[in-house]
Amino acid sequence: MMTLVHTLAVAEYLNFRHAANALGVAQSSVSARVKALEEDLGILLFERHARGVRLTEAGRHFVERIAVGIDQLDHAVKTAGMAAAGESGRLRIGIHALIPHS
Repeated sequence: MMTLVHTLAVAEYLNFRHAANALGVAQSSVSARVKALEEDLGILLFERHARGVRLTEAGRHFVERIAVGIDQLDHAVKTAGMAAAGESGRLRIGIHALIPHS
């Protein structure tokens, strides 16, 4: 999952160094993860330039879809954490029929 998070950061900053700084990790780690992902997928996600990167068309489609997936995973983790801490459940609020309407 961290590889996908690193890839999203590079797509956001369009720069490996800036993405690494935002994530608090070494640039070499981000570069290695993204390169390994590209090799595993068999597609080039980013075009590399001296001043940064640019998403390829395939990269743009990939990033759009994994962004949604990462958001859903993040929500699932938070929801599970709240349930484990007893912070989630059902709240029912009733209004007695004899209370006057205003």
